Amino acid sequence: MNRIASRQSGLFTHRQARASGLSAYQIRRRVRSGQWRRVVGPVLAVATLPLTLAVRDRAAQLAVPGSVLAGPSAARRWSIPVEDSRTCLLVGPHAHPRVQGAIMIYEGLDPYDLWDRDGVPVTSRPRAIVDCLRMLREREGLTLLDRALQQGWISLDDLSTRARDRVGRRGTPRLVRLVRQVAGGSRSAAERLLARLLNRAGIVGWAANVEISDGRGVIGIGDVVLEKARVVIEADGFAFHTTPDRFQCDRERQNRLVAAGWTVLRFTWRDLTERPGHVVATVASVLDRRT
Repeated sequence: MNRIASRQSGLFTHRQARASGLSAYQIRRRVRSGQWRRVVGPVLAVATLPLTLAVRDRAAQLAVPGSVLAGPSAARRWSIPVEDSRTCLLVGPHAHPRVQGAIMIYEGLDPYDLWDRDGVPVTSRPRAIVDCLRMLREREGLTLLDRALQQGWISLDDLSTRARDRVGRRGTPRLVRLVRQVAGGSRSAAERLLARLLNRAGIVGWAANVEISDGRGVIGIGDVVLEKARVVIEADGFAFHTTPDRFQCDRERQNRLVAAGWTVLRFTWRDLTERPGHVVATVASVLDRRT
């Protein structure tokens, strides 16, 4: 029993206990005495085992033979931060098991989307992200999508294909809205949001998409430029990618701007949507010093 439990995050099933030589009466006696406890369904554990999220996810998966950790549960196995502590299992489209406290996805799974993480069957990282986007609230989904695209956990093409393949399924309208925001020009969306924040705060004297030059020629196009104060504000959309080439070009461009006497401010999509007051206060503070 100890060997079995050590391979299963400290868990074992009623059937495994019987197969190890214990009778039904012996199992009941251990549960009643408090030596063991029932975690979920037929899944048991010693009473001292801490019931972490990972343990609860694994217990639910063991309770449904053939199931696969999906959504937030799979994301945790891939070390993807998600604001959702629920357990999620993917089972076949024709099976309808129920596990208390767990979300069930009754869909098929392509073979290339089935992975093994430390002996636990989980969906692939892209599939886990897509399932989370279908389940999370829109703001939380945007935060996850921003991180996933920047880290290269999923590509825009893969995201779009998976959204098309899931038309008509639960949560797909939310997923489609996220894809449209990304495919529709996320950087321009960030620029429009930045412009609205500046207008509402009464910050004037700026222009959008202004060409900036130095003695060597054109440096680039500034998203928002306050020429009198020599301040450039850059808005990175939630689908902004940081590839090695892009990273290098951006740093060279920023160094040239600073050398030419410009102050460069850079805000992310999360800054614009979750900390608009911080964005406005930062811009106002820099303008006060520059003028």
